[in-house]
Amino acid sequence: MPYRVAVSFVRWLLRIFFYRVEVTGLENIPEDGGGLVVSWHPNAIIDGGLVLAHFPRQIVLGARHGLFAWPVLGRLMRALKIVPVYRRQDFASSDEEMRREANRKSLDVLAEAIAGGKFAALFPEGDSHDEPFPKELKTGAARLYYRARDLTPENAPPPVIIPIGLHYDQKRLLGSRVLVAIHPPLELDETLSAPPAQNASSREQYRPLTEELERVLHQVVHATESWQQHHAMHRGRKLLRAERAHRAGASPPRTPT
Repeated sequence: MPYRVAVSFVRWLLRIFFYRVEVTGLENIPEDGGGLVVSWHPNAIIDGGLVLAHFPRQIVLGARHGLFAWPVLGRLMRALKIVPVYRRQDFASSDEEMRREANRKSLDVLAEAIAGGKFAALFPEGDSHDEPFPKELKTGAARLYYRARDLTPENAPPPVIIPIGLHYDQKRLLGSRVLVAIHPPLELDETLSAPPAQNASSREQYRPLTEELERVLHQVVHATESWQQHHAMHRGRKLLRAERAHRAGASPPRTPT
């Protein structure tokens, strides 16, 4: 199955599940150069489907390797060029070095895609969850960003990091609505954009950028302590967008499925 056909199939599935998918912020995606897309992970494989189906440029997604074992889903993921990510809890402790080596290869595949002018996407929390706020981030997204910068040719635009907020009215309800909010690329100072010092420990050298990604995701998600508050803020944002569009004499920005 070709990539474009697979993406169209994902859109069709989402059209069945959701009454409407609204997409905002398409103007924040640069026309040239590659980049990394990061999002929180509140709704399992649907999160990845929304990013793949509604990001206008070709995107390579990283997803846990166990999903490839599912007969139909695995075939679809291969058609979408999804790259396997190997989680520690899926391996015995004796296989830890093998897991790390497999993840290094997967990281290189994603980094090469970014360096070649495409986009790659990760959910840096590592696992899907039911909390109304992002959980602690792993360092994989920071590692990928710096690896992509190393591989990007000098005459090419440096890779960008684009955060996406996924906002579900009722994430498990058939016929619900969802907002895919694409935010502007992160503005990183020299400390965060430069490759980390090689004399620091592995975790320390990726922690500053990881903490910045964590801060930004909490902002774009509008993290709250309960889903009730989250839904109220989401409805408030939609009313504000509609009011702004009305005053500007335009329709609210949206892309229905």
